Amino acid sequence: MNPAVRHLLSLQSGDGGFGPYPGASSRTEATALAALALLRSADEGTDGAATAAFGWLERYQSSSGAWPLAPDLPGPSWSTSLAVLALSHVDPGSPPVLAGARWLLGQKGRGARWWVRLMLALSSRPRAVELDVDLTGWPWVEGTFSWVEPTSYAMLALARLRGTVEDLRLEDRLAEGGRMLLDRVCAGGGWNYGNTRVFGEDLWPYPDTTSAALLALAHHRGLPAVERGLDSLERMLEQNDSLLAQSTGILALETHGRETGDRRSSFRQRLEQWEGGEVRALAWAALALSETEDVLGVGVRGG
Repeated sequence: MNPAVRHLLSLQSGDGGFGPYPGASSRTEATALAALALLRSADEGTDGAATAAFGWLERYQSSSGAWPLAPDLPGPSWSTSLAVLALSHVDPGSPPVLAGARWLLGQKGRGARWWVRLMLALSSRPRAVELDVDLTGWPWVEGTFSWVEPTSYAMLALARLRGTVEDLRLEDRLAEGGRMLLDRVCAGGGWNYGNTRVFGEDLWPYPDTTSAALLALAHHRGLPAVERGLDSLERMLEQNDSLLAQSTGILALETHGRETGDRRSSFRQRLEQWEGGEVRALAWAALALSETEDVLGVGVRGG
């Protein structure tokens, strides 16, 4: 059995969900990722656990179509993207998925006000940040700035619903989200959380953020910015051996056809000795080690 799947099965809460850490109360992010990993696993004995996790997601969807971060934090949250992504693998046309997609399409990161754009255009002073303020994706919190990770997760979820959701906004939002990500590439390749330069200083990329962006840009294979991102990710993974970095990195590299055989083998051995940590990282690890083709359903076969 996939060692990450085996560990996940031992961590499921009695309510069917998964907490962010072993023993913690269930939350949407961890539950959605674990549900998807269990569903897409090629291992036997995961069906009941996956069904219970999906049941948790369906119980805690709000009337707006969004999901909260947790049942005791009832406001809508960015984790809706991951819930929609996971449930779309069960039935992309189900009411929970369609309601979640409508909510996502109604969310838009706030750009600069018109008067701020005018001041920037007229000012000769160096800009604090250097990015296209007219390109918007998705925020962590409603009505705030667009960031790389929530934009990437929303794009992964909505890309799964092409041909299912009849909403003219879907393709436009995916296209603009892609442009926003390509505008946010760091100087040496890869992605920071949201900016590329601050007060004239280049920002450095992070492996998990870079992996999220590359997964969202699965259908942009071969673009120079994407290739630089992949090169940057490979360098980062040589220096960062965290479970989250390695698992999301393997998925991103394989999605774009990069070889990961040696990395995957050593990663699997490491997971045999897993003794605790973030459940979301463990779920990403289960997805990375899955033998299921195109495990995230992004429509691209890795190498």
